[in-house]
Amino acid sequence: MAKILLVDNDRASRQILEHAFMLYEHEVVSTKQGDEGLTLAVTESPDVIVMDIDALGLNGWQAIKILKESSATWLIPVIAMAAPTVTGQMLLQYGFDTYERKPVSARFVLKKIDVLLDKVSVTQPRVKRSLPTASGMGRPSADGQLGHTAVVYVDDNPNDSQAMEEIVQGAGYGYANISDSMQVLPQLMAYSPKLIFLELVLPVANGYELCAQIRRISTFKNTPIIIVTNNDRIADRLRAKMVGASGFVSKPIRAQPILKVLIKYLSPFSTV
Repeated sequence: MAKILLVDNDRASRQILEHAFMLYEHEVVSTKQGDEGLTLAVTESPDVIVMDIDALGLNGWQAIKILKESSATWLIPVIAMAAPTVTGQMLLQYGFDTYERKPVSARFVLKKIDVLLDKVSVTQPRVKRSLPTASGMGRPSADGQLGHTAVVYVDDNPNDSQAMEEIVQGAGYGYANISDSMQVLPQLMAYSPKLIFLELVLPVANGYELCAQIRRISTFKNTPIIIVTNNDRIADRLRAKMVGASGFVSKPIRAQPILKVLIKYLSPFSTV
């Protein structure tokens, strides 16, 4: 028996596949939302993911990129369900392990699940890669749990990261820095922080774009995101609010403003 995560936008198709999987004594976790599927992939640790590329929220093209780049999910085999107009070569290039054409046949999907599970068992049991190394992971967080990364700071400047690390760790919270803007979503999925500081000026994607992308993932829908920048103008604040930011902190990084944010969002008495 395997645990299967099913992400399918079509209700009738989802119900048929759920029933078929359970008839073969598989455990099934399902959703129609791609972003919720990412969360379930981390929290449920399925053996196989069956993903509709037309899933709601984050579609399959966006979801597979995050799944295959995340240290928590990269080894999970993923079967794409795609329309006949989508080439198989494209699906494989994007990172899907195999695919089925819509409308899918439950019998064919089950066969492909068996093949993928056999491949995994022939090589070795699926073992997740360790999370990216984070400063302060061994220190107690505010709730007394070791290894919990309460705060993540997205910034490619090592000096600013070190300044933030000293303040956050000094306040007793776990800390991690993400310096590669292309790895933000996968690493955030791995860390599941309670608070995110996000530098506005980053290579490839700026803080506004990243904030909007982070908010599209259901796991981080209500996670406080604080923009960190030198540009503390009214227009910048309004734009940050429009993309879902919770607040603004001006540079240079100083203890008092950061501590106020930590108290506001991570204190046991916080009402957020």
